Amino acid sequence: MDQGNRSAHKSLTSAETIVQPCELRLERRTVAPDGTERVEFVCGASGGPEQGYVPGVAGEDPSSLAAICNACPVPEALASRRACLNLVPVRRFPGGKHSLPVLQSPGSPAESNEQTDTFFVCRWFYTLHGQDQPRTTMMCRYCPHWFPRPPRELIPDYWQETRKMLRVVNGEESTRQEPLGFAPAPPPPPATTWWQRLLEKVRI
Repeated sequence: MDQGNRSAHKSLTSAETIVQPCELRLERRTVAPDGTERVEFVCGASGGPEQGYVPGVAGEDPSSLAAICNACPVPEALASRRACLNLVPVRRFPGGKHSLPVLQSPGSPAESNEQTDTFFVCRWFYTLHGQDQPRTTMMCRYCPHWFPRPPRELIPDYWQETRKMLRVVNGEESTRQEPLGFAPAPPPPPATTWWQRLLEKVRI
């Protein structure tokens, strides 16, 4: 299977169906069970090119893809001038704790999309929120650590960070940290020899 994870930045148009552009939507070439090659559209925000949710396939009915992608707030957030280097948007689809690509069933895409969770996780402050990560980018507007977001391809380990943040919102990875700062020094052991007792008296 060719893991060609090209980004599908441009909007996809088929007849009267238009799918909004997204820098996290990827194209992956795979081989179907009948041996023919096909191109899958992968939601990178749900696990990257290898583990992401597959809402549609090129050449097939795009209504499911359109219903999922056009209702997603991630493209607008990333297109904002306040999009930040530390912002890691993640999407958790129905049955979201999966490790293999999942193809959206052609049943009722709108109903499935209602169960989709979107989180805007910050790599600086994600430990403050645990599983309850922000659902909007409101907290980014006045952040002192804001830094302009470069193209996704230039951000190191982006997909690894995406999978990590998905584990956080799924409760699979702890966000607890050791308290920062200096801890008080432990008390010295009690004096046991005559010269240690004398040294203690001199210090007093």
